[in-house]
Order: sequence, then C-alpha cells, then structure tokens
Amino acid sequence: MKNKMSKMRGFTLVELLIVIALIAILSVAVLATINPIEQSNKARDASFKNDAAEILNAFERYYTSSSHYPWMDVTGVGVSSISDTVVIGSTTPAFGVVGVGGSPGLLVSTSELKSSFSGKAPFQATATEEDKMYVVHNGDTNDNYVCFHPKAAANRSQTSLLKCLDPTGGTNAKGKLYNYGGNGNTCVKPVSWESANLAPSGTSANLMCVPEGTI
Repeated sequence: MKNKMSKMRGFTLVELLIVIALIAILSVAVLATINPIEQSNKARDASFKNDAAEILNAFERYYTSSSHYPWMDVTGVGVSSISDTVVIGSTTPAFGVVGVGGSPGLLVSTSELKSSFSGKAPFQATATEEDKMYVVHNGDTNDNYVCFHPKAAANRSQTSLLKCLDPTGGTNAKGKLYNYGGNGNTCVKPVSWESANLAPSGTSANLMCVPEGTI
C-alpha cells in the first residue's frame, strides 16, 4: 500500500506554472488571430452597409411615387430641382428618416422604411461623425449614394472603396463625391481615423459608399 502511495504524486509547482504559462500563451495567440474588436467592427460596417442599401432603395421608391426626393419636399432646404447636387447628413429632416423634433421622417411616414430605423445611431441628434451617414445626389447624373465611416481596419485600408465628400462644392464634374485619388489627386486616406478627422472633406478619403465602385 505504501509502495502504491509513493508512486502516486501530483504536479509540482513548477510544472503547474509551466502549464499555466503555456495556456496563457495559446490564449493570447488565439485572441490575436481572432481579434474580437476587429470582428465586431466588421459586423458593424456590414450592418451599416445593409442599412445604406435599404435607404438607397427607399429613396428610389419615394421618388417613383412622388417624383421628388425627400430633400426636395422638406421646407427650408432650398432644393427643388433633381439636377441640383446635394449633400445631406442623416441627422437632418431632409435625409428622410427622422423629422423635426424627432418625429418620423418622410421615408418612415410614407412606409418606405420601417419605423425602427428612427432609433438607429446614425439618425440620433447626438450622433458622432463616426456614426453618421450622408446621402449624396449628383445632379448631373441623377445618381444617389449613401455613405458612412467604416470602423474596421480592413475596410479603412481598402483605398479603392474609400471616397472623399466635399459638402461645400467643388469643380469635379460628378459633383461633391470624389474617388480615392481623384479631385486632382488630393483625395487620400486620412493620416488618423480619430473622430476629429472624420468630418466630410474634399481631400480626406474616409467614407465607404453604396453603391460601391468608381463614380
């Protein structure tokens, strides 16, 4: 009996520490590979992209039924012609999701969009630049684009998908939305993706747009 007990022994403290250290190293390696924050940001960008596509379709349905876009039917915007180039932020009534005082916007009140859209981050009065969306109507081609700021590093590095947005105008024949490397080759990736650098700019390519591709 004593011989059996002498042969049975547990792990030493050193062995336990080695096992714990190996588990910790493997855990760090797995987390580095998976990168949960990046995966979360990719999911967020995918959600924004889907919402942008749905909004884009809602604009076209609204136009089909009324021969106007929402920004043409909101008092004070000063846009009455489809040939006008406009840039509209998602927190304003002219975007069509949220109206004055938080009331339903035109896209919601006409049932082109579900009322649940009104509660999403891009349409809140307190939305940061990182959470906002923009609709760009290029009057010369009557094309609409819905743009947003990507958060995933993988999306921020895809320069072919990034656009510059000049809300004050410009000389580009396509209006106020520029391809990466366009607008006199001044449309480049921002040096930093901090919130302070995400305001629309004719030189900072910090937006992804639906539809994708060259304008």
